[in-house]
Amino acid sequence: MKKHSIFAALMAASLTLSSCIMPGTTGGTGTTGTTGTTATTDALGAILGSLLGSILTSSLTEQTIVGSWTYQAPEVRFESENLLAKAGGEVAAATIEQKLNTYLTKVGLTKGVTTYTFNADKTFAISTGGKIIASGTYTFTPEKNTLKMQGSLGIFNQSCIVGMDGTNLCLMYDADKLLNMVNTVSSSLSKTTANSTVGSIATLLGSNYKGMKLGFKLAK
Repeated sequence: MKKHSIFAALMAASLTLSSCIMPGTTGGTGTTGTTGTTATTDALGAILGSLLGSILTSSLTEQTIVGSWTYQAPEVRFESENLLAKAGGEVAAATIEQKLNTYLTKVGLTKGVTTYTFNADKTFAISTGGKIIASGTYTFTPEKNTLKMQGSLGIFNQSCIVGMDGTNLCLMYDADKLLNMVNTVSSSLSKTTANSTVGSIATLLGSNYKGMKLGFKLAK
C-alpha cells in the first residue's frame, strides 16, 4: 500500500475520532484536553500498527535477516485501510491472532521453542524442540520485501513478505499460503490431527481473510 494511502487513512481516522469528542467533556470543542489527545493518539497508533505498510521498510537487507530467530506469536496485518475501516476490524485481528496461536501450538509452532535460522550462505532451517522440520535455501528480494524458501527435495517451498516490527522479524503470508505452510509443518503429526488443525484455521478465517496477511513474529 502506498504511503499516501496510509497518510489518508490516518487523517480520516483523526477527523473521525475528533468529531466523536462531545462538548462538555474532556477534550471537547474549543481546547482539546489531555484525555482526548491521548485517546486519539492511541487510536491512530493502533491503526498504523495494523497496516501491512507499517512494517515494510526499504532499509531491510539480506544481512538483516541472517541469524537465528525464535517464534513469538502469530501476526495479522491489513493490506489496506478499506478493510481496516470495517466494523470490528481491530477486534477481529486480535481474535484471529489469539486463536491462531492455539492452533499453531498444536502443530508444533511454539513460542520460544520453534526457531528459524537464516545463514549467510543462503541456507535456512526451521526447527522445533531441537528437531529440524524443514531446511533448504532461500532468496530475499529487497525491492519487494519478499522471501522465498525452497526446501530440500521440494518438500517445503514457501514465499512470504518480510517486515520489521521494531527489532522483530515478521513473515507474512496470504491466508491460503499460510494454510499450506501449516499443513507441511504438521506432516509429522498424525493425519487426523493435522487435518483437524488446518481445518480449524480455515474455519476461523472463513471468507474474512481477503485483504489480510497472516504470519509470525520472530525475535533474535
